[in-house]
Formats: sequence, C-alpha cells, structure tokens
Amino acid sequence: MTDPLEIAATAFTLLSVILSVKRSLWQFPTGLVGVSLGFFVFWRAGLYSSAALQPIFVAALVYGWWYWIRGDQNRVPPIRSTPLVVVLGACGLALAAAGLGAWGLETLTDARMALPDAAILALSVVAQLLLSLKRIENWPVWVAINAISVFVYGSQQLWLYTALYAFFFVNAFSGVVGVAAGDAWTGGRQKAGRGTSLNERGKHGQAAARDAVRRGVDGQDDAGQPARTSFRHRGRP
Repeated sequence: MTDPLEIAATAFTLLSVILSVKRSLWQFPTGLVGVSLGFFVFWRAGLYSSAALQPIFVAALVYGWWYWIRGDQNRVPPIRSTPLVVVLGACGLALAAAGLGAWGLETLTDARMALPDAAILALSVVAQLLLSLKRIENWPVWVAINAISVFVYGSQQLWLYTALYAFFFVNAFSGVVGVAAGDAWTGGRQKAGRGTSLNERGKHGQAAARDAVRRGVDGQDDAGQPARTSFRHRGRP
C-alpha cells in the first residue's frame, strides 16, 4: 500500500508544477509543502541524501517567492551558455564529493542506495546553480539526475516519486531537444549564407533554445526541480 505521506508529498509537488505553468503565486506555498513532506518520505526510506536535498529546494522556493513579490519581473533574464569542459568539470567534482559522502553514509548510517542517492544530491546542486545563472546546460544535467532518481526511487518502491521523476525526465529531455533544435537551425542558416544579418540569422534559431530555458527558469524549475520550478526540476533540471 502506498504511504499516505508519499501521496501527499507528490500531490503537492505536482500541484506546484501545474500552478507554476499557470504563473500562479500559489506554486510557492504548495511547493514548500511538497518538498517539506518529501524530506520525511526520503528520510524514512533511508535515502538521506535525497532528504538533505529538500532544504535546498526550500531555500530556492523561498527565494522564488520573494522575487515574485518584490523582484523585477519585467526584466527578461539573459540566457547564456557555459563551456562544456566547465560543466563536465563541475559534474565530475560533484560526483567525487558524492562518492566521499556515500562512503561516510555507508560507514556511519543505515543509508540505502548511498552512492546513487548522493549523486542525485550533488548533481542537483550543480543543475540548480546552472539554472539560477540561466545557463542552457542545466537541461542535460537534469536529464541525468531524473534518470538516476527514477532508478533509485523505483528500487525503494517509492512508486509515486518514481512516476513523478519519470515525468520530470521527459520534461527535461524535451528541453534538451529544444536546445539542440535551436542550435541546428542556427547552424544551418549560417551555412546557407543568404545575406541576412547575423542577428537575423540567429534570433529565430535561438528562440527554441531560449523558450526551453525559460520553461526551466519560469516554469517547472522555479518550483523545485529542476523545475521543474525550482524543485527538479528539476530537472530540476
């Protein structure tokens, strides 16, 4: 039988995602309830790294709520790209830290799936940072996080969370496809060289990439994964 606490946690998280798509202020309180309940779900399941991730999502939601009320909503955030070597380096360092943390958890606690669970935490920090900086590369990191999450939560029979993160995986993967499509369009137009300006050739091709990132910035990833409103969105990324 599914744990009532897991039902409530996933229901509030999903509701927060839906409200974020509708640009409703209620995405933040519902998201806070969802991730707060999620802390106890993961803790009871022995997934201590996933439990530790929830306060980070709480902080992201509180900041998002504050920015929504008092920030400059009329300013469009610039979308940028990060060199691949930087992203890979950050992920490598995160996974190294995850390995060290997993060793500590296995030595000192009864943690389950310590290594992949720690990888979820470490990579989520990287993805959330990329998302906060409005970097396109947050999407593939969220894809990896969500894939690991489906494996870990399914292994621990947290079926509602497994389904939720499968949804996050599809959402993040669509973001990656959108970014790739934008890059391909821009590259094809530049090779064609039809006499239009560089700005004119690039602005339409980059629209898909920008829309994909803004779905992460303004949609699901602002509520938590990510997410994904900032929950990861969030995956997320």
